[in-house]
Amino acid sequence: MVNRRPDADPLSWLTAFWRHRRLIAAFARNGISARYRDSWFGLLWPFLQPLLLIGIFTLVFTHVMPLRWVAEPGATLSFPLFLYSGFVVFSLFSETVASAPGLLLNQANLVKKVVFPLEVLAMASVTTAMAFFLMNFTVFIAVVSLWGPGVAPTWPYVPLLILPLYLFLIGISWFLAALTVYVRDLVHVIGLVVSAVMFMTPVFYPLRSVSEQVQAMLLLNPLTVVIEGIRSVMIEGVVPDWHGLAMLWAVALLVMQGGWWWFRRLREGFADVL
Repeated sequence: MVNRRPDADPLSWLTAFWRHRRLIAAFARNGISARYRDSWFGLLWPFLQPLLLIGIFTLVFTHVMPLRWVAEPGATLSFPLFLYSGFVVFSLFSETVASAPGLLLNQANLVKKVVFPLEVLAMASVTTAMAFFLMNFTVFIAVVSLWGPGVAPTWPYVPLLILPLYLFLIGISWFLAALTVYVRDLVHVIGLVVSAVMFMTPVFYPLRSVSEQVQAMLLLNPLTVVIEGIRSVMIEGVVPDWHGLAMLWAVALLVMQGGWWWFRRLREGFADVL
């Protein structure tokens, strides 16, 4: 009988997630409590910040620079709400990607512990960011319900968009965290990469505002599919494009598996380099 390595199984990352779920939860809880530990409002901030931001968007784009978001020919919807729906998703991406290069560099003491499951660091980091995202998104739902057009009946499709994004971000974090151990310049480059991705994502403009050729290129970006999907199911009441959703899941699983393989491949040299 041939004994395969534990990570040879294509779904070994799922096994690792389940095995270390309590450790991931502990790291995530610590990350959540630590962020606002010394502030007056504490964990109220994840709910206050989106309210303040939506208020700023409303003030600027309703009174200072009046703009309307064209959802369909002949129809307009609240620009601040559409803008924030994209902004909150991209903020999740930027936070996780910006922190990924330092996950191992900042935890060198854990890297040198042979028994510590280093893959947990990326899982916990993304889980922490996702927790804040869900808090912010809860406020977005409340604002849309109380002061906006109301949450569309297609909102139950949202988890089908958020879960693949979660997997995608973990895969990216594994890749960046492992690579940065050997290429420290990534710490200084990643901010520029995030800025470039922002302009390739329809955060501040509707996808329909660009040509079909540009749309096709932008749809290769998983963030575009997630943002456009959330706008469709939350505000416009349109069922997500199933082809785009299937591609999103395929890319997310591919990146997750690729990031896992890459991390496990490079892990053996972490302790020597750090």
